[in-house]
Amino acid sequence: QWYQTQSTGTILQLFRISSVVWSLNQSKMFGHHSLLILGILAHTGLCSVRGLPDSGTVGLKFGQTAKDYVLLKPAMEPLRESFTVCGWVRKQLPGAYRIWFAYGTSTHFNEIVLGDRAYNYLFNVEVDQRGKTDESLGEWKHHCISWGASSKLYQAYYEGDLIVTKDMASETKLGMDGYVALGNDFDSYGGGFVDSEAFGGELFKANVFNRELTEVEIKEMYSGGLCSDVEEKYGRTRYLKWSDFLLEERSGNVTEIDVGCGTGGSRWDVLFLDAFYNKTLTMDLIDTLRSSWDILEDFVGATVSEGFIRHFKFYHDHDKTPDIE
Repeated sequence: QWYQTQSTGTILQLFRISSVVWSLNQSKMFGHHSLLILGILAHTGLCSVRGLPDSGTVGLKFGQTAKDYVLLKPAMEPLRESFTVCGWVRKQLPGAYRIWFAYGTSTHFNEIVLGDRAYNYLFNVEVDQRGKTDESLGEWKHHCISWGASSKLYQAYYEGDLIVTKDMASETKLGMDGYVALGNDFDSYGGGFVDSEAFGGELFKANVFNRELTEVEIKEMYSGGLCSDVEEKYGRTRYLKWSDFLLEERSGNVTEIDVGCGTGGSRWDVLFLDAFYNKTLTMDLIDTLRSSWDILEDFVGATVSEGFIRHFKFYHDHDKTPDIE
């Protein structure tokens, strides 16, 4: 019962931790004391066991080339006859055809294509709604599309509003042998990415649901705002979760960012993101942080290690100024 309520990401992390324990158990040196040894290593910092990225505050920033994307090949059977795709999208590059989500099969490379100006494709059919979206850069916008074989309708939503309804062929079903890409569009089976279609923006809370969400449900998701957790209530209906996308291998320049949705922890937790963790602190790195971090200027040249972060968190929690030593 517990397993059925967990996301794919949680299960993957459990298997990863279990594999470390299993490996230690096989060692004659440690015998059955592997859990104790693992705990000691983690406590002393010789072995760092970090948690999963917090999907409630971590977004992805994509580079501007064909090499910058996330690619996966999930089982798509639950989406064959209906689905909804939603995400928070921050456009950073000019142009109408900047693709944040795509699904392509061996027969239709453009089964699902979602652009940051609502220049979309479904089942290789172009649906251009650029005139109903904002072309400004650097702002978070909420995008959704839905489709169902029974309703025969494709519907697109922008900022919570329904902007287009289109009748689709009654015999249409989603192809099953495709790849999903974040950050570009397929021009061949499983690839064919080009610079001109690179997303180059920021993405947060991209989720794929295994049914058509209603207009009311999508409006609620948008109205909840960037930092809400309204998606969580859909349970297993949310078939491909943002937390799972964060665990996938990234190609090229795709980095984690803090979108500014605090989770009650210290702001220093931001430094655990891949963009900072285990990096040498530079002025350029400090400049990429989104709030005032002038205090770090005295520490340029240091390594952003777990001990470094915990040192700052301690002084932050006690309203003291960190020692330069």
